[in-house]
Amino acid sequence: MGAWGFKIFENDDAADFVAEFENSGAVAVAGALDVACNNLDYIEAPDGSVALAAAAIVAATSGKSEFLSEPAETALRNVSNWQALSGLKGKAIQAVECVSSPNSELMELWAEAAPADAANFKNELNRLRAALR
Repeated sequence: MGAWGFKIFENDDAADFVAEFENSGAVAVAGALDVACNNLDYIEAPDGSVALAAAAIVAATSGKSEFLSEPAETALRNVSNWQALSGLKGKAIQAVECVSSPNSELMELWAEAAPADAANFKNELNRLRAALR
């Protein structure tokens, strides 16, 4: 899975998304959320991980930066159009819901992990969902 932990940015795909966010700002975040929201049949794990990272960035615009990695926090401070992210809150909530669904490869992979790890990941998603509301 390319994950070293259950937190939002503790996987290769989310970590790699930081560079895309640095380059494209709100456009990258909106695109990542759209991919998750538009793939209702099945969301591949990389797309799900990136959508969760994008949702965490949106949450950070409301002062909920505890989900961000240090590189993501730095990127958020340096992106010029970050104010546009606050308008993506509804889409971010929807993306978290989509990635949390049974049609998500990410959820399948975490279900196969150790029970404590799977529970920690689900808790992290619940915390992110609450932070976005």
